[in-house]
Amino acid sequence: MAKLAFDTGGTFTDFALLDDSGELHLHKVLSTPKNPAEAVVQGVSELLEKHADAIAIENLQVLGATTVVTNAVLERKGVETGFVTTDGFQDMLRIRNEGRYDLYDLNIKYPDPLVTRANSFGAEERIAADGKVMTELKEDTVREIAGRLKQKGIRSVAVCLLHAYKYPQHEQRVAALLREEDPDIFVSLSSEVCPEMREFDRASTTVVNAYTRPQMSGHVAHLQREFAEKGIDRQVLWMTSSGGLVPSRRAAELPVRLIESGPAAGAVAAAEFGRTAGEASVLSFDMGGTTAKLCLIPNGEPNVGTDLEVAHYQRFRKGSGFPLKIQSIQMIEIGAGGGSIAAKNPLGLLDVGPHSAGAMPGPAAYQRGGTEPTVTDADILLGYMGTESFVGGSFKVSWDAAHAAMSKLAASLDVSVERCAWGIHDLVNESMSKAAAMHATDLGVDPRSLPMVAFGGAGPVHAYGIARKLGISRIICPTGAGVSSAIGLLIAPVAVDLSASHPMAIDAWDIDAMNRLLDDLSAQGAEVVSAAGVPKETINNRYTVDMRHVGQGHEITVVLPDRTLPKEVFLEELRSSFFKLYRELFGRTVAAPLEVITWRLRASGEKDQVTRPHETVVAEARKGSRQVYFQEASGYVETSVYDHYKLPVGHEVKGPAIVEQRESTAVVGPSGAFHVDAHGNLVINIL
Repeated sequence: MAKLAFDTGGTFTDFALLDDSGELHLHKVLSTPKNPAEAVVQGVSELLEKHADAIAIENLQVLGATTVVTNAVLERKGVETGFVTTDGFQDMLRIRNEGRYDLYDLNIKYPDPLVTRANSFGAEERIAADGKVMTELKEDTVREIAGRLKQKGIRSVAVCLLHAYKYPQHEQRVAALLREEDPDIFVSLSSEVCPEMREFDRASTTVVNAYTRPQMSGHVAHLQREFAEKGIDRQVLWMTSSGGLVPSRRAAELPVRLIESGPAAGAVAAAEFGRTAGEASVLSFDMGGTTAKLCLIPNGEPNVGTDLEVAHYQRFRKGSGFPLKIQSIQMIEIGAGGGSIAAKNPLGLLDVGPHSAGAMPGPAAYQRGGTEPTVTDADILLGYMGTESFVGGSFKVSWDAAHAAMSKLAASLDVSVERCAWGIHDLVNESMSKAAAMHATDLGVDPRSLPMVAFGGAGPVHAYGIARKLGISRIICPTGAGVSSAIGLLIAPVAVDLSASHPMAIDAWDIDAMNRLLDDLSAQGAEVVSAAGVPKETINNRYTVDMRHVGQGHEITVVLPDRTLPKEVFLEELRSSFFKLYRELFGRTVAAPLEVITWRLRASGEKDQVTRPHETVVAEARKGSRQVYFQEASGYVETSVYDHYKLPVGHEVKGPAIVEQRESTAVVGPSGAFHVDAHGNLVINIL
C-alpha cells in the first residue's frame, strides 16, 4: 500500500511518498502560516501529479504531522474559550499549583491563562476523593452557564471538575447539558482528555485542548475534503507527541496530544536511521527553519515522558509555562533555526533568535521581504549552502541580498561581514551544544559516547560544528535528511497512549480492580488503533504504572510485570523494578510503603520499513567546487562539492567538503572524513 506523509514546519512543509513498488520520493514546499493546509494541498498535488503512474490513488494512505496546535498556543491564536469547574475553584488557572520556578524573584511572572477570569465559571457540585457525592449537580446552574457562553459567542469550553479523573459522572452530565443548550459547542472533558490526578495540570491540559480544538478540527476537515476530491478516501493518520499515529477523528478531538507531532516524527526517524547505521543509541539533532530539537535515543527507542510544558514565560525555565499531562517523547527544543534572526543586543553583543523570519518574509536571501540577517543568510555567505542548489535548485536564493542584510549588522558591531556571519553560525552551534550536553547529562549519559544523527533542512549544515564542540566523533546524515520527519511518519506505528489515575497501595493490592482497569484501557486502545485499519489480533499492549513511596509528591514510571503471574510473584517483580529504577535515578532506596497512582497503556500496531534510493555513479559524484569558510583554516578554502546520491558506497573522502542533497546540505570540515554506507547514510568521522 502506498503512503504519502507530510510534515508542516514553520518555514517548509516536507513530503515523503512511498509508492506501490516501495520507492521513496521526497518533496519540499514553503509553508503557508496563515493557512497551513494550502502548502499541504500544494505539495500533495505536485507529488501525485508527478508520480501518478506509481500509485493506486484509492488505496493511498496519507499521514500527517502539524504545527497548527503548537502555533495556536505559542502565538495565542486559538479560539476564545470557556472554563467550567467546581464552584469555588474558578481561579485555579491563575493560582496554578503555588510552585515557583525562581524562589528569589519577587516579581515572578507566568504566562497569562488561555481563559480569562470572566470566562471561568463554577458549577454547583462536589464529589469527594472517595467518590461520595457531597453536593448533587445543580443542573440549572449549568444551563445558566451555557446561556452565558452562548451569549458571549464562545465556541469551545473546557470542563474540569474536582476528582473527575476517577468519578466522571458529573462532568459527563455537564457536557450533555451544554450540548443541549448549544449543539455546536466544542466540549473538552478532563475525564476524557487527561483522566489523571493533580487538578491544575489536568485543567491546564484540558484548556489547551479546548483552546485549539476548533482550529484543529477545521484543519483536519479541510484536508479530508481536499483529499477526497483527489480520490483519496482513507482518513488521514496523525502523529502524536509520543511517536504514534492516530486517526483523524481522534486527532480532531484531542489536539493537545499532537502538540509535538513533528519533532516526535523526527525522533522516530532518527532511531531508524541509527539502527540502519549499526548504532543502538544515538543523539538526534533536528534543525529546521524555525527551531532545533535534540533528543537522546537509548537502545533504539526515544524516551517517552508523562508530562510536557509549553509556552514558557522564561525560556527553558521549567515551571514557567503551561503543564500538559500527555505522553511525549523527551527532547529539548531551542529557538534556533535557519530563519532565526541575528541582531545586536543592548550590551552591544551579537544575539541570535528566538525571533524567526519563518516562511514569510523569510531570510533576506529568499527575497520575499525579509531584511534582517538570519542563520540561513550566514550559512549562504560562508559557502555552506549553495545559491544555485538550494532545495535542489527549485528555489532561488540571493547571495547579494544576504550580504546586504549582513553588512548592516556587521557595521553596527564594527566587524567584517565574514566575521559577523561566522559569529552567527558559531553562536548557534554553541547554544545547541550546551543544550545537548545538559540534556544528555540530565539523563546520565556522556554525549561523547554517542553518534549524532543530523537531519532537518539545517541540521547537517551545523552538525559538524556542534559535534566538535561536544567531542562527538561520528555523524550520520541520512538520505532525505531535509525531510526526515516526513520519513519518520512512514516508519511510525499506529499507536495510542491511554492513562487512568486509580491509586492502589502495594500492601492492599486488588487483582480484580487492576484487571478491570487494564481491560478497560485495552478495550479503549483497541477501538482507536483498529479504527486506523490495524487488525485487533496484531495489536501490542504495553502497560506501565506511575509509582511512588506513600507520601511522596511525584512518581516514576515502571513497566508492569505480566499480570497473569501469581499475585505474590507479580508484586515482588513490581517492587524489584521500582527499587532498581529508583536507585538508578536517586542513588539510594527508601524503606517506605509503595503505591501505584496512574496506570498507562500503549496500544500499537507494527512499525513499517522504508527503502531509500541511492545511486553510485562515481564519475558524476563531484559537482564542482566553491569558496567555503572554515575556522580551522582561518578563512575561505576552495572546497569540493559532492552529490550525496552519486557517492560510491564505502569510498572514504577526506574533508573539507560539501555534500549536497536536494533537501539539505552536509558540511565536512578539514578534520573530517566521510563515506556513504550501504543504506545511503552519509557517515562523517571526525579525526
